Amino acid sequence: MGMYKDFNDITIDTTEFEEQPLTKLEQKRLKRRIVKQLPRKRRRIGYRIGTVAILVLSIVIFQHQSIANMPFVASLLEEWRQDKAVDWGNYKNIVGETVITQFGALTVNEVLLDYDKVLVSATLQPAAKRTFSYRHQLMPTISINGQPIEDIGVSTQSIEQNNAMFTIYNEIKLPQPVDAAQVSIQLSYNRMHLPNDKQPFGQLLEEPWTFNVVATQEAVQQQTKEYSIQQPITLADGQSFTVERIVTTPISTTIYYSNASQRLDFALFDKNGERYMWDSATHEDDGSGILHFPGAFFSKQALYIGTKKSEQLVVQP
Repeated sequence: MGMYKDFNDITIDTTEFEEQPLTKLEQKRLKRRIVKQLPRKRRRIGYRIGTVAILVLSIVIFQHQSIANMPFVASLLEEWRQDKAVDWGNYKNIVGETVITQFGALTVNEVLLDYDKVLVSATLQPAAKRTFSYRHQLMPTISINGQPIEDIGVSTQSIEQNNAMFTIYNEIKLPQPVDAAQVSIQLSYNRMHLPNDKQPFGQLLEEPWTFNVVATQEAVQQQTKEYSIQQPITLADGQSFTVERIVTTPISTTIYYSNASQRLDFALFDKNGERYMWDSATHEDDGSGILHFPGAFFSKQALYIGTKKSEQLVVQP
């Protein structure tokens, strides 16, 4: 218990942060805030990521020489988004760029465009006497092809690698997909959410970390499939809704639904009975919503929606 008592005694210096009222855009984003559900296994990722990432990265270095500029224990996006063993090497953009501010050194390791989402892995090495923990969250703003983007929401997680290094993960939800195969992205890490912070979008940093990245999404686009379904479904547990459309990519599958009387909770299954759980969801007052399933790819196989006890065929490519 001594370790937890020490956490309670930590004093955080907030002088480097500037508190500002929410803008109208931020108020709108807060109202539409994405609900996050992390699988139970994911809660242990901070303990297992270090040993796994070192092994994986030692292999990747030989395949992508540019990754040598990244911190050696940098974790991969695959380790964050889902538990199954996958390789997104053909879809990711290796960056390895570092920016140093008074708060510390931040390195953007990987960027991946997944339909209407931008996934980023980074590594933070806080400067001496700067307080940072897994409870501190960095929240970037994004511009694409020179235009500021009003993102729908940002998912973020900080994982401690050791006393002086943290892996920073972000998923930025865009209002719509980007059509271009090659995209110029500017990421500005200008807000930090502190433990027990009353500001939902964190405190404004006086000196942000800013990165300019050219990323390609051609490999993802080539395998992305969109299905217009409009299929009513009633599951064994009584959940009733209409599947409007399904977007499946090599990275994830997203279900768009309507006519739901309550927030939905279901799983996806493939023809072999493999189950995929959602990790983020939205639900609107009109009964429409979205469920996002990382690691689920159904462009070449049947997709089933169901509970643990029953499934219904929805897509048969």
